[in-house]
Amino acid sequence: MKKVYVQADIIREKKKELEAISDQYEFVFEEDKDANIIIGNVPAPRLKEFEKLEWIQTASVGVEKYIRPGILKEDVILTNAVGVHSKEVAEHIFAMIMNLIRKFYLYRDNQRDHLWKDEGTIKELTKLKVAIVGFGSIGIELAKLLKGLGIYVIGVKRTIGEKPDCVDELYSNKDMAQAIGDVDVVACVLPGNKENYHLFTADTFRMMRPDTVFINAGRGNLFSEETLKEVLDQKIIAALALDVFEKEPLGKESDLWDYPNLIITPHAAGSYKLASARGQFYELVEENLRRYISGQELLHIVKERES
Repeated sequence: MKKVYVQADIIREKKKELEAISDQYEFVFEEDKDANIIIGNVPAPRLKEFEKLEWIQTASVGVEKYIRPGILKEDVILTNAVGVHSKEVAEHIFAMIMNLIRKFYLYRDNQRDHLWKDEGTIKELTKLKVAIVGFGSIGIELAKLLKGLGIYVIGVKRTIGEKPDCVDELYSNKDMAQAIGDVDVVACVLPGNKENYHLFTADTFRMMRPDTVFINAGRGNLFSEETLKEVLDQKIIAALALDVFEKEPLGKESDLWDYPNLIITPHAAGSYKLASARGQFYELVEENLRRYISGQELLHIVKERES
């Protein structure tokens, strides 16, 4: 009998439903190094201790830590939760756009300081131009939200295919400079792979207009903390909202907490706060377990491995 170690808390509550899938699998809810299958995000270095591991279903979309050399054996299947977080991350980014454009972040600071101050003119929401860098499932969901308000949307993705109706322009990554050069908002949802490591330099931000706002809900290693401080200190762009950082959690002693033109959220954009996301993940787990048991190809297999 094979063992399935259920590490993800949001799946543990589905114990009875899981056990009904098959009587040939034992579902364990405390760490068991003899597990053949893991559901959840076990710290990558510890996976070496699971010598019988055949498949890991992560609860996240980003799997950068699992594809590094020496983490998984070549025959171990890795699947991620692509699509599960699309709605909640897209809505988080949309909320940040509203916050930054309407200058709510400044008014919140003013409230804290008991300061009655008008922060001046703002842009009309329906006349914005937004560039979405990383046009996968999250980017598409965000684009649909924005187009519903008549906002002009530009998509940037690794490989250009047919342009979906929810975008007005579509560019490849190599043409990103053209896509971000004349927009009001840059929303980034890129993965943190080698290709994107420190992709954004201070000069990249200088390609944007000074009144541009930038939101990152992808991965925190897209730029260094030094680059971030340079952008903030020199006010290269108007403001930023960041959900991810190169080193997490952000230390209490970090200078970044005190910048008035930066909104910080603690990697909270896609953390299963929506009931629909929790439901989608369970449906994915159940479907992939049934496929695994019957020998079918699993959904969302990640084949990439870093060398």
